Amino acid sequence: MPDTDNPRVPAGNAQTPGIRLSMGDSGRPDSRTELYIAPDGPFWAQRQTVVGPLSRSGRIDPVVVGRLVSLLGTTEPDEHAAAAQDRAGLRLSVHGLLPSGDAAWGNGTEAPPRAALRLLESLVDQVLSPTGRGPLPAVAFQQDEEPDGIGADLGVHYGEAAAPQQPEPRAAAAFGTVQGRPAYALAEEGKGFGLYAAQSQELLGSSGPDTALVAESVTLGTAEGRELFAAGDHRGAVKIWDAASGAVLSGTGPGTGPQTVSAGVVQGVPLVFAGGRSGDVRAWRADDARPLGTLQASRPGTSALCYAHCADLHLLAAAGEDGVVRVWDVARGDQLHLLVGHTERVTALAVLSLGNQAVLASGGADHAIRLWDLATGRPVAVLAGHAATVTGLAFLDRDGRPVLASCALDGTVRTWDVHEGRALHGWAARSGWLTAVATAVLNGSPVLATGDEEGLVRLWDPESGTGLGLLADAPEGPAPTGPVAALATADLDGTPVLVAGHGDGTVRVWDLAEGTLLHRTAADGGPVTSVAVATGADEPVLVCGTASGTVRCHRLRDGAPLTVPSPHTGPVTALCLAPSGVLVSGSQDGTVRTWDPLDGRPLLRLPAHNGGVTAVAAGEAGGHALIATAGADRAVRLWHGLSGLAGPVLHGLTAPAGALAFAALGDRTAVVAGADDGSVVLWDVADGRRVATLGGGGPAVRSLVCRDLDGEPLAAVGDAGGTLRLWHLSGGVVLNEVAVGSVPLAVSFGDEELQVAGVGGLTTL
Repeated sequence: MPDTDNPRVPAGNAQTPGIRLSMGDSGRPDSRTELYIAPDGPFWAQRQTVVGPLSRSGRIDPVVVGRLVSLLGTTEPDEHAAAAQDRAGLRLSVHGLLPSGDAAWGNGTEAPPRAALRLLESLVDQVLSPTGRGPLPAVAFQQDEEPDGIGADLGVHYGEAAAPQQPEPRAAAAFGTVQGRPAYALAEEGKGFGLYAAQSQELLGSSGPDTALVAESVTLGTAEGRELFAAGDHRGAVKIWDAASGAVLSGTGPGTGPQTVSAGVVQGVPLVFAGGRSGDVRAWRADDARPLGTLQASRPGTSALCYAHCADLHLLAAAGEDGVVRVWDVARGDQLHLLVGHTERVTALAVLSLGNQAVLASGGADHAIRLWDLATGRPVAVLAGHAATVTGLAFLDRDGRPVLASCALDGTVRTWDVHEGRALHGWAARSGWLTAVATAVLNGSPVLATGDEEGLVRLWDPESGTGLGLLADAPEGPAPTGPVAALATADLDGTPVLVAGHGDGTVRVWDLAEGTLLHRTAADGGPVTSVAVATGADEPVLVCGTASGTVRCHRLRDGAPLTVPSPHTGPVTALCLAPSGVLVSGSQDGTVRTWDPLDGRPLLRLPAHNGGVTAVAAGEAGGHALIATAGADRAVRLWHGLSGLAGPVLHGLTAPAGALAFAALGDRTAVVAGADDGSVVLWDVADGRRVATLGGGGPAVRSLVCRDLDGEPLAAVGDAGGTLRLWHLSGGVVLNEVAVGSVPLAVSFGDEELQVAGVGGLTTL
């Protein structure tokens, strides 16, 4: 287990203060999950997977440690917990934290307190989950940046883990044309990528081995008469070049972790801002999703954003994990102020515009609230009173005087006189940890809304602290299963509405005047971390940041999804350029995106496959542009290539498909999939009917290309064993089979030969 100073470093001393949990998986005897929490919050978790140990580290808020210690100090017996302990071989120990002394459970002792065990299990599931979904509010824990792939084995207290399997070096290839000549692209990890003439092997262009882009997928194609090369990397970035000249045309950056968002109207244009782990802030238009650029930060980590308009300046405040608030002039892209004062990370921001002046409020994990003059960057006041991390800030007007409302993980709501910098009122919400606050005006009077760890939203009278009731879901709708992560208020046709983003990924919008739910958007992209409303467009736009790194935009009125130029949040596993000229990308994040490759404009975002996208292909049938996608869920899906309308789901695979292609079978169009069990499956596009299953029981298919040769439908299929097979699709027979010496990453039909691209170069058959 790691020590308390650096949770990435293992510690062999079992008596080091902290909480240790080890538990097995009854379904997998060789699997164990380990968790260590230091007294001041650093944690380390590890779970065995089929490819090695998956490790995460970070820090949880002291209030979580405090609750765990309180729960572990109870002595209530629990038969259910005892049974679970016997089944899973659970071991739990606490050292140096309990007033009654150290304690341990397991190995035949009495069962641990059920509430404490449930919280620990939920915590480890949440930090190891790829979505981060769980009961803890996002503000209550921070994760360190994940390493590429499966984490290294750091050693565990209850025995050493098995050594991880070493992944194969990444490599990808594609065929197309460059400078009017048949060509292929080959990308290899550690070597960069190159474009080569297929006949002469002449190098037509390359990136060099020191390129920052480690390609997971590549493609060659054309759009509007231009030859293009595109690559997608292991961090979610996509980049497109002019293949003939080598000029970069467009692209997206890599995913940058959990996103925080804000919105504002700059020089009459509605803008959306989003920042993540890199610290940089991206901006785009809310009305047409056109990306506008990036505000560069000198330090990583953006934990809160807030737009402000002050003295004809359009300002954006960005709070950092380092406790510093940076203020930019958005119109010019200049950084104006560094607001230094917080001693720990800043978790909440709010702004109050007062004519040509503006006051910024910032709250942090140091329990303090600070007020700043945005015009000068000078501190105005420090407001002390909360006993835990501040999680929400919002300004309101009370009888013509500006008032600041705040909430914190100490479960209290407080109000402050802005001019005098003093406390006005405070009360306990009696609903556990408070996670967000927002203000609105109802019937001419201000009201406060708070969100809590149970997912509940309550209304309050800010002057007296009197509760005004709960905002409830529609009776037929499901209740939220995660904490409220963020709140925002807006005006919709003269009606005040409240937006709530939840830890289960759902977003709810209420009519505050009637107290009724207007609509609920489904989870997409993991837990919501922040929300904002962009006005100034034809319709107000609801913007959501998520824990997975996705930014979602919806029409505020009805929740209809809108296009967002945010990058993939996982490795880009598949690329192709469609006959229509759009670039199609698929990712391990489960989504398929389409882009205008010439200017990078996002077109479609399709939530395609749980578990990740493994292959994409584009074609046409009946005059319609089509996209086929395959995923880890062993399904193939069809989509309209321009509208994104979902078509049939094609079943029949017995393993995920790693390659897809469209083929002509007489007057019919088919989708052909090559699967990880070596099988090749065909479906009729018109009705989704499975036509044939060819082969199977062999190495995984890694490349697939189809061609009609003199009326005969053929498919060349390369597998991970280094074998290339030529199938007659209608007859279902293998016409030829040859070993090519390396894994065929891409295959192309020539006039009289087959060409195979693999690690090491080209093979002509």
